[in-house]
Amino acid sequence: MNKRLVHSILPAVFLASGMVALAGEAAAQSGIEVPTRITDVRRGETVTNRERPDFDPLGARVGSFVVLPRLNLDGELNDNIFSTDTGEQGDFITTISPNVVVQSDWSNHMLRLQGGADVGRYVDNDGEDFEDYEFNANGRVDVTRRTKLRGGAGYRVEHEDRSSPDDVSGIEPTTFDVLSANLEGSQTFNRVTLTLGGAFDQFDFDDVGTGGGGSINNDDRDRDIYEGSVQVSYEFAPEYEAFVRGTYNVRDYEAAVGDDNLNRDSDGYEVVAGVSLDFGGITFGDFFAGYQSQDYDDPQLSTASGPVVGADITWNVTSLTTVVGSISRVVRESTTQDVNTNAFASGRFFTTAGVSVDHELMRNVLLGADISASQDDFEGIDRKDEIYRAGVDAKYLINRYANIGGVYRFRMRSSDVGSSEFTENLFLLRVQVQY
Repeated sequence: MNKRLVHSILPAVFLASGMVALAGEAAAQSGIEVPTRITDVRRGETVTNRERPDFDPLGARVGSFVVLPRLNLDGELNDNIFSTDTGEQGDFITTISPNVVVQSDWSNHMLRLQGGADVGRYVDNDGEDFEDYEFNANGRVDVTRRTKLRGGAGYRVEHEDRSSPDDVSGIEPTTFDVLSANLEGSQTFNRVTLTLGGAFDQFDFDDVGTGGGGSINNDDRDRDIYEGSVQVSYEFAPEYEAFVRGTYNVRDYEAAVGDDNLNRDSDGYEVVAGVSLDFGGITFGDFFAGYQSQDYDDPQLSTASGPVVGADITWNVTSLTTVVGSISRVVRESTTQDVNTNAFASGRFFTTAGVSVDHELMRNVLLGADISASQDDFEGIDRKDEIYRAGVDAKYLINRYANIGGVYRFRMRSSDVGSSEFTENLFLLRVQVQY
């Protein structure tokens, strides 16, 4: 066996073995919970996010703030790291993810600061190594009981997944950074709430090298996105709300004309109507439907327009089991090229539907499963992708300071472009420590 592989796996195995031993000892003292009928559940509370006083981190109090540090160590085995149809390559990836949250503990207003990173190392393909990180802050000002101001700002550095249809196939993953800011204000008049919001995102893509020693220019993907929205909501009964929302956006590319000789500047709108429902916390969700259109300045790029939908419904079947279903259809940016006609996509409609189940087997053992299906429909070129995902996971809560978990994920893409098809199996072991 490859020595580098052994050296990467052994620390995770030894650490996991110790955690499993502790878990076995604690499990012997735990009993299986009996499902009960839910009589009083708060909206938004599920099996995975409800308070667990014996296992939730306490954090360190600093004045009127609570500091919550966390560290994840992941060992991942992926059998197709480049998401290819032929010549699949597998590898073992070790990822260390430190994270810290500083949360205010005020009776009014709110301030939350967060910073984190994901540092990944491959055993055999070190060109795929990555260092992602992010910093963000968001808060709320309670001007009055009926007047709220919310806002936030953040900066993050990420790498583009090899399965992305916009991946340029460089010798290493494409990295990019995103600067974001948003501001929102809401005013409630009796049962009517008016909300105005604005958001800004700036994308900056780095160039990436090629196998021949050259460089792929990604500057023509750099862009600024401005968005404004207005929403009117009406609470027609307690915990029941109907709303209408309109959104307008401008997408401004740094390059007037990209390497593909196209001007990708665009503007668009979305108009939707929906409802938010809550049946006593047992079943709750949001539903909306409407129309979206994105019009591009270059006449060679076709307008991406059509119906959009969104729905998230949560059902607490019992106090120990939660089922979540979701569906969405949105327009995304794309620079994908048709390999046969050399035409470029203007954008893509991404539609996805899925369902997940979480179950509390014991008070400190959580199980999960999910399945979803998605479709990428590219505007302006003859290409459709279908993506199928399924997975299972388990987490053992050792105490308030540590937990251990395992994940299996399957992913498959079928496409009109045969070379873009792939299947992928991923196994992951995670150890988390927190305070």
